[in-house]
Parts: sequence; structure tokens; C-alpha cells
Amino acid sequence: NSSIGLPTDLWLPVTETIKPQDSWQYAAGIFHDFKYGIEIGIEGYYKSMTNLIEYKEGSSFMTASISESWETEIEVGNGNAYGMEVLIRKNEGDFTGWIGYTLSWVNRTFENLNFGKPFPYKYDRRHDVSVVGNYKFNDRIDIGVVWVYGSGNALNLPIERYNGFSEFSSLLNPNFQPIEYYKERNGFRMPSYHRLDFGINFHKKLKRGERTWSINIYNVYNRKNPYMLTFDETFDVQTGELVTRLKQISLFPIIPSFSYSFKF
Repeated sequence: NSSIGLPTDLWLPVTETIKPQDSWQYAAGIFHDFKYGIEIGIEGYYKSMTNLIEYKEGSSFMTASISESWETEIEVGNGNAYGMEVLIRKNEGDFTGWIGYTLSWVNRTFENLNFGKPFPYKYDRRHDVSVVGNYKFNDRIDIGVVWVYGSGNALNLPIERYNGFSEFSSLLNPNFQPIEYYKERNGFRMPSYHRLDFGINFHKKLKRGERTWSINIYNVYNRKNPYMLTFDETFDVQTGELVTRLKQISLFPIIPSFSYSFKF
């Protein structure tokens, strides 16, 4: 899932076994103002984190919720995040806007996860770009354009799936369950996210205020951005086999909208 997801966070107190999480962050940057209201800033950062928690292999929100001791369902480890940010902004004149770019890495390391090797965490997004432009033709008409881009989120996908016995099955009463084999934790990436938004405003001053008609278009080129990836199973009549394919679910296509506002 590429969004925030479902509200399935467990809020639990610190115990003798699970210590408080802590972090140290270091940042350094250079910022300078130029003529015509142009600002340029470059900043680098590094953040180290300890006593982080993560579900064990095979554990989840459901197992931790019903377990008598939730501490047995999690692993404790460390992490880091580092990268750089560049921002170019123009604040004066008929044309204003900014260009922002972020290059970042977010990793986690747990002794009993991913063979003890560091792996990209769910917040790891290598490239993030935002371009915003506004142009004022006159006191009555102005337009705005926004383009955003983000690398795909890291996620877990199995490389193999086969039938086997679940932990609750027996030889006398077999209960075949699909077993999934994972190689590297978060070793796959969702497709990148990007879209273009456009808006135009028509202003008119009246005796008792100002009215504005706005026309906006969300996702101008109708990009099918990934919201979720899921497995779709279909039965092939010719081969007699069950075929599993990875299916992308997208939510918001191109969406036009109109609005009216009045200020007094």
C-alpha cells in the first residue's frame, strides 16, 4: 500500500524489555538570497535511531493484538536516515513558485529479520520532486501548475508460492495452505508516483467584496498511480492451472472541479 494505510497501529507503554526509542539528527545547509526574489538552499542530514521495533516474521497487528505477551511478537533494532534537499524558490514578480528535490535513504537493521542485513524501510523513497508555478496575468486572471514525482515505496513481495501444511494442520486432517517464500525484505518497489495539477482563477472586485471563479484539474494526464498491489488468481481452463498475477489498484483518475468564493 502506497498511502498511510489502515489505522492498525498499537500504542503500548515502555516496559523493562522494550526500551524507549531515541534518535540523533545532524543537519547542515547553505542558503542564499539572490536578485528578483530568488532563494536557493541546499541541506544535508543524517539521523540515527535506536530501540526501534518491528513485527517478527509471521507476526502482524492481529497476532500482537490477541497475544498474551505482545513483546514476544516484535523485534528490536536500529535504523538510519540520510540524504539531501535542494530548494529553489522565486517569491517576487508575476511569476512565482519553487522547485524542490529530495534524495534520501531510510534503512532498518534487526538481528532476526532479513538475515541481520539492513533493508529499506517503508518510508524509503529515493527521489522526491515537486515543481510549483504560479503566473499572474493581471488583477483578474492567474493560473497555477503543480507537478509532483516520487519513487515507488519499498515493499515485500514473495518470489514463490506453494501449497503446504499450516501450523494448525495434522496428517490425519490436512489443511493445505498457500505458503509464500520471501527472499529479501522490502526487495521490491512499487511503480513511481507522479501527476500534474492545473488551476485557473477569475477574480472580479465588486462593491462589497471580491468574487472568484476557479477551475481546477487534478491529475491532468490521467496517470494511474499505484495505491495498492495485490495478487489476482485466475484459473486457466486450457492448462488446468491456477495463474497468479500481480494487480495494481489505482484510485483517482483525472478529476475536474469548479468552485466559487466571495471575500468581503
